[in-house]
Amino acid sequence: MVAGVDNPHFNKGTMDQATSPDQRRFRRYGVKLPCRVKPRASHRSAELPELKVETLDVSSGGLFFLASAEWSIGTAIEFELELPAHGVRRPVRIRCRGTITRIVPREGGRTGIGATIDHYKFSPLRKASRR
Repeated sequence: MVAGVDNPHFNKGTMDQATSPDQRRFRRYGVKLPCRVKPRASHRSAELPELKVETLDVSSGGLFFLASAEWSIGTAIEFELELPAHGVRRPVRIRCRGTITRIVPREGGRTGIGATIDHYKFSPLRKASRR
């Protein structure tokens, strides 16, 4: 398991800078990956259920997904992405912490949610540990 890594690119600037399309600092990849996401538990709130979503795009600094949950900008979240094996590589799980920086209302009762990746940790994905 690789040690956790902090992403310094989103610790500076304002949320407006992080969400403006003209201020994007990372190349986005339109990739659909299974993702489990939930608000980070705090001492002031009860633990909320985990949602299973699919990413619409991912970059090294954040991700965008659709959800039926009503969250707000500034909400701290935890999420896991599973990257499939390509070539000789093994599948990998990435556990992340981030912050919601963008909310985009969509039709059909779903909401587009953009979030930063503030911290991440890679771990190999073993067949027995897949959900």
